[in-house]
Order: sequence, then structure tokens, then C-alpha cells
Amino acid sequence: MRSRLAHVIHSLLLLGAGSALAADEVERVEFNPAFFPGGGGQIDISRFNEGNVVLPGHYRADITVNGNWIGRDELTFAGVEGQKNAQLCLDRALLIRLGVDLDGVAQKAAEAGETVPPPLPSTPTCGDISTYLPGASARFDTGESRLDLQVPQIYLARKARGYVSPEHWDTGVNAAFVRYDANGFRNNNQGHSSFSNSLRLNTGLNLDGWHLRHNGAYSSSNAGSSYQSSATYVQRELPGLQSQLMTGEIYTTGELFDSLRLRGATLSTDDRMLPDSQTGYAPIVRGVAESNARVSIRQRGILLDEVSVAPGPFALDDLFPTGYGGDLEVTVTEADGRQRQFIVPFASDVKLLRPGYSRYSLSLGEMAELGVNSTPWLSQGTFQYGLNNLLTGYTGALASSGYHSQILGAALNTPLGAISLDVTTSHAELPGNGNRRGQSLQARYNKNFADTGTNFALGAFRYSTDGFLTARDTAQLRELAQGGGNLDNISRVRDRLDLSINQSLERGSLFLSGSSQNYWNRKGGSLSFSAGYSSNWQRMNYTVSAQRTRDLLTERSSNQIDLTISLPLGYSNRAPNLSSTLIHGDNQNSVRTGLSGTWGERNEISYGASASHADNGGGNSFNADLQYRSRYALASTSYSQGNGYHSQSLGLSGGLVAHADGVTLTPELGDTIGLVNAPGAKGAWVGSNNSQVDDNGYAVVPHLTPYRQNVVELDPKDMSHDVELKSASHNVAPRAGAVVVMKYETSSGRALIINALREDGSPLPFGADVFDESGASVGTVGQSSKAFVRVPQDRGQLAVKWGPASTDICRIAYDLGTLAESEGLRQMDGKCRAEITDAPRSAPSDTAADEA
Repeated sequence: MRSRLAHVIHSLLLLGAGSALAADEVERVEFNPAFFPGGGGQIDISRFNEGNVVLPGHYRADITVNGNWIGRDELTFAGVEGQKNAQLCLDRALLIRLGVDLDGVAQKAAEAGETVPPPLPSTPTCGDISTYLPGASARFDTGESRLDLQVPQIYLARKARGYVSPEHWDTGVNAAFVRYDANGFRNNNQGHSSFSNSLRLNTGLNLDGWHLRHNGAYSSSNAGSSYQSSATYVQRELPGLQSQLMTGEIYTTGELFDSLRLRGATLSTDDRMLPDSQTGYAPIVRGVAESNARVSIRQRGILLDEVSVAPGPFALDDLFPTGYGGDLEVTVTEADGRQRQFIVPFASDVKLLRPGYSRYSLSLGEMAELGVNSTPWLSQGTFQYGLNNLLTGYTGALASSGYHSQILGAALNTPLGAISLDVTTSHAELPGNGNRRGQSLQARYNKNFADTGTNFALGAFRYSTDGFLTARDTAQLRELAQGGGNLDNISRVRDRLDLSINQSLERGSLFLSGSSQNYWNRKGGSLSFSAGYSSNWQRMNYTVSAQRTRDLLTERSSNQIDLTISLPLGYSNRAPNLSSTLIHGDNQNSVRTGLSGTWGERNEISYGASASHADNGGGNSFNADLQYRSRYALASTSYSQGNGYHSQSLGLSGGLVAHADGVTLTPELGDTIGLVNAPGAKGAWVGSNNSQVDDNGYAVVPHLTPYRQNVVELDPKDMSHDVELKSASHNVAPRAGAVVVMKYETSSGRALIINALREDGSPLPFGADVFDESGASVGTVGQSSKAFVRVPQDRGQLAVKWGPASTDICRIAYDLGTLAESEGLRQMDGKCRAEITDAPRSAPSDTAADEA
């Protein structure tokens, strides 16, 4: 707080500055005392004439180059003769890490017409950076612990925007974490009771750069209970190879071959380490619920997510897919027990690589697919290479027990969009049924038309011959063949079409997604198709959508059209929202009207209530839901009642991080995590997250972007006035999966506002320093002779000093025990006496005052 007050006073003094000039690295100004309130010429303002003076020493600070944060590093400043400021010690290795092309400085300076500078010595040299880099400058802010370097662009090595050098990646600390999501559903329909409970867990342990992960789900219902493990593995980052090594129960990458569950090991490129990285593709699951419904999302039988949604449209965009390949199977279970199922296509999009860049993956182990009882060995390798700006080639091979497959293809960058074409061949040996050979041709298309606002997020067509089999199909057929079963029980895909389009219009947006699949040994096929349009008229929003599905087994088709209209009831950010949905289906029509909104200073409470009516015996129904997001967990509940049924749900989700100083709770948790460490700063809010610093001085930042700069800021709004944050922001570039600690320096003391006057009733000089009995600076006198101070003990004396003379000092006695608090602050009226006879300590020296 004192440093901030000094900055404020410095700014006020600038209004009265008579002149300003640059002298080396120190700003120097001359102030007119006539503009100084209260003190006139009594106060010594010479210390304000010097700018941000840097003292010799070692500092760990953030470093920016031309305004871009590069990382945190240890800096050394040393005194240099003739300079009032300590000078930065220039280290060759440090400047190279910061992106300076030291070996090319002489040549580039000559080309630019500059005087060729001397080469930077191999040992650290303390001085002006412009001596070795013409036009460069360095400024160190001691208050913010930040070094700002300005370097002409010609002297910098070319690096992609947003790139953080591996030297500044933070490995993090040893820690363990658990992310949990528990849901309970109860239903009574026509006197028949049923229940369904689930608990999804994502757990991790970080130890010396090794990451142990386990993901699984426990479920129980009237039919019984079970625990399903989706992945258990150990992961290690290999920065030199720009890769990740994983071993255990994992998944192969699905970029070229279908993703498979594997017990073994995989080594693959991690694009996130590169500046031109593209994160993995994951679709948005959209739908409409008619009541408080349960939405279950599975991928190849693995439960990915199961949530309770309120009546009306829903969109789930925060999935943690188990692999790159495999469609998402979505089941919507309404409050009355009705179920709807549809498919959301999920496959990697067209990947074009930059020229000269390659991507690979190697996998070895045994297959562990659900629905396959055997565990055949399996090996797979893929390789992609950017040949030039127009063409990327890729190939791969997969081998397993009685099976092998190869793929060869290319991705083209054309003016009409990105297109990939490939052919996959397969050869399978089926016991007692001979060999089967086949081919599969695939074409993919991806394009974003900026002029028209059209985005083909995914377009793919695949045709397979009758003899083509995948590794998973082969494992199932070999099991059937060995047991004498009917091989036609396994469906063999003939063709498949996936499409996803988003179109921005002058008013509103249009979306279309669908997937159709036909089989060689099935009469019918499966279909999942949805389309919609969203827009607004004045303050009213509306969405119309249509959905059509056809089930492969039952060959039944279902159609549904929805219209949703919503309108805010007020103009505030927390105004409730009135909505109505009309649903027209094959067998039933319904209308629903509801009210929803948020409440709380940080919108921590969400609520909703609705009433519905359906024809064809559906009758009337009522739905209500409530959600509360605390700093520890996210709790939710819902209730539905209708014609002959009623249902309830309860949910609790969140996470915990165990570290060296204890356990910290959080309402949400990702895979790359930040731990705020601000001792004594209980109640401070962390950025825009609903996270607060706890009693131990810790808070969780649930999601950090690996290998990129993350700026985390603290909001001291609800923090104790007795604690001061020396810095409210922190920069960090974590490694993937790391738990990084961000330390915020704090100082503690009992906050006190003193309305102080001198013995003759005159005000104290504005800007005078206040010291405690040990000579430490604890505050500054502000306007109206008020001083905000933080004192180290409940009672004592404070010295107010405003000049070098022995008479430019007075003392104030205080006793906090006699003062009442108002909103966490104590206030008192005090007389600043020239001398207090029982003073236990001497006045602070001039040197101590000047240094403070």
C-alpha cells in the first residue's frame, strides 16, 4: 500500500513539476513546493525528484520484450561508476533465451546503417544495453518486479507470435488432484420406482515430472452396480522430441486409423509445444430437453459425461474425449422415463502441416476394447509431413493378431478449402473362414469462407469394399469364428457421410450437422441429422431446430421440430429470462413456459422453473432446478412432476488439489492447474473464476493453457484490510498436466486510519512518512492530514517525519484495543506530539527514512 501511495503522491506532484529531463536511466524532475498541499516548503521533496531508482542486488522478475511477456528469470543489477541507478548485468545466455540474435547483431547493424557495436563479452557485463544493441533500452520497475526491454526488431530471432521458449516452461510441483462429478436420479412412474447414480472421477499424481492419471466412472441402478475404468496411465513429457510418452491403459490417436483402447505404450507428437499448434477437435453436443432430463454421452461404450439439464435447448461444449476417434452416442432421458438417442459425429478434421513440419505416433500393446473379450497384440505407427504450402503427405501401418492394414494419403490446400484423400487397405485372417481383403476410400473437406461467414467444420465421405475390416471388427469376427458363431452378427460398414456446417447470416446464424451410415450386411442404415436457426428481434431471442434420427436395429425413424423464444424481464445483468418452447414430434406435441436466471454478486446461484402441457395423454407437468456454485464445489438439484410420475436429481461436482501445504478445494478442475499462494490473503478472488483464497492462503486456478503465457490476477475486494498484496498479477507458462504454484508476496499488519493533527491543531505535511518503533515505514500522510498505516502490534508509537531536521518529526501514540472496527477498518483521532517522554525507541534516522 505504501508503494502505491507513493506513486499517487508522485503523480500529484507532477502537476507542479517545473521541468523534466532524462539523465541516464533515471527520470529526474523538479517540483514546485507551492503546489504541495498542507506542508508548503516544510517537507523535503527531494526524494521525489528521482524516478524509479534501482538498488544493486538480485531480483526475480517478469521480463517483457517489446511489450510481449517472455518469462520469469533471475536478474542481477550492479552499481556502475557515474550512474545513480544500478545497471542490468547482461548475460549472453539470458539474452539468447529472450530471443535476441546476438550472433547477427554486427551484420544487421551494418545493413541498417548503424555503427557496428562491440560484441557482448562472454562473461556477464553490467551496463547500458544500447552499447551492444543499438537502439535498445532496459527499464526495471521494482514495484512490479518487471523488466521491460525494448529491442529493435532486426536484432530479434524470428519466432511465432504467442510462443514461449521451453526454458520458461514451468514444470510445477509434486501434487495430487481429484476431479469428481456425482449425480443421483430418482424416478417414480406409475408406482414403479427406479434410481440411477453415477460418480465420474479424473485423478492425477504429479511426481518429479511424471504424471499418473486414472479416469473412471461408477454407476449403480436397479439392475446393479459397476465401475468402469476408461484410462489409467503414466505420462512423461519429452520436450526434445516435442512429444508425450504414455504407458498404461490408453488410446491410440485417431487421426489416420480408428482410435483403439490399448494396454501398452504410445509416443506421439504434442502440437501444443509448437507456436503453430492446433488443439484437438471436440464437437458441441446440442439438443432440446422437454423436462429436467439426464443427458448421457458415451464414446465407444465409455461414459464421458452425464449431466442433468433444465427444460429447453442445451449445448455441452466442455467434453473430455477419451480419444480422437469414435462417434459420441447421446442419450436424453426425460423425467418420465422416455429416452431419445442420437449420434454426434466425432473425427479429426483435415490437418494440413506447415512446410518441413512432421507429426508422428507410435503405439504398441494389446487391444482392450469394450465388447471384445480377447486381447490381441497390436502395433501402430503413423507419420505426416508438410511437403510445401500446398501438400501434406501421410502414411501409416497397423498390425495385430491375424490382421494388418496400411494407409496412404495426402491433404491439399486449395483456394476452395482443405481436402484430404486417402486409401486404406486391410488383410484379415479369420479361422475357418479364409482371408478377407478390402479397401476403404475416404475424402475430407474443411473450409471457412470468411466473406460469406460459412464454416464447414467437418465434411467426410468414406466408402469401403465388402472385404474391408478394421482392427476392432477383425478381433470380434475372430472371436465369433473360433466359437462357431454367425459372422454376419458384426456389422460391416459400406459407406458413411458426416457433415457439419455453420453459417453466419446478416441476422442470426444457421447450423447443420448430420451423419448417415450404411452396411453391407444390413438392410437399413443409421441416420442422425439436426439443423437450426438462431436470431433475435429487438430484445427477444429465438431458435428453431429440427432433428431426425433412424435407429439401425429397430429401423424406426423419429422426427422433431422445436421453437424456443426467450425474453429478458428487465435491463440488469441479473434480470430473469422468460422463455417458451414449442415441440412438435411424431407422436406428441407440447408447449413449455419457464423462468430462469442467476442471483448473487458473482452469479453463483442459477435457478429455473417451468410448466408444460403435452397432448396425447402427456398432460401437465412442472419442473424446477437450482444450482449453487461455491468456492469449494458446484451443487445442483432438480424436481419434476407430471402425469403419473415424479423425479428428483442431486448433483455435486468439484475438485481438490493436495500439495505440500495441505489440500485446496475448488468447484472445477482441469488437467493443467495453477495454485495461487498468497499468505494471509484469505477472501481474495482469483480472476474471473469463482475461486477465493482460503484460510491457508491458497486458491486453485482450474484451467491453464500449457506452453503459453497465462496471466492470473487477484482481486483483493473481500480480503482483510490488514493484508496488502505487493503484486496482484502473475505470469506463468506451465507444462501440460503440471500443477504450478504462483506466489504472491503479501505483507500483514493491523490496518488503521489516523486523523492526525499537530499539537497546535495544524495538519501534518502531505506526503510525510510514518514509521513504527523499529524504524520500518508503515504508511504515508495523505490529504486532510489522514494517514493510512499498518501497524505490527496492538499498541505503540508511530513517528511522522517530513524533513531532515531534528525538529521535522513528531510522534503519535495508539492503542487498538480501545478502537471499534468499521467494515474491517479501525479509525482514531491522534495528536502528533513533538516529544513523548515514554517513547521506547528513538526516532528513525534520516538514512532509514530515505531508504524507506
